[in-house]
Amino acid sequence: MAARFATYAQRIKNKSGSARKPTSRPAAKAPAVAAAKTVPVEAPPPAAPPSASGELQRLKDDLQRVNREISKIARETRGGPDAARHSQLPEKQQLLGQKQDLERKIRALS
Repeated sequence: MAARFATYAQRIKNKSGSARKPTSRPAAKAPAVAAAKTVPVEAPPPAAPPSASGELQRLKDDLQRVNREISKIARETRGGPDAARHSQLPEKQQLLGQKQDLERKIRALS
């Protein structure tokens, strides 16, 4: 007899539990454009020449150095009266330009 008197929360739970049937989704199909692009693609060269990998490592090292300098500028200007202006500093603008240039070169070599 106690089973007949379910609480409000139990009734809601029971009702929503039966309505929550997972709907089966159709299998994902590759778009025709992507399939067409993958067919004529040639295999990339097996390995980059040693000079390119050395250049890539040098660019990555320079990028790390620039990022450290940007972080240093941000730390030095954080919390000051002109904290919002640190992004407008000429030194930081120059470093951000170098960062973008290095990232572009890295993408080109990769």
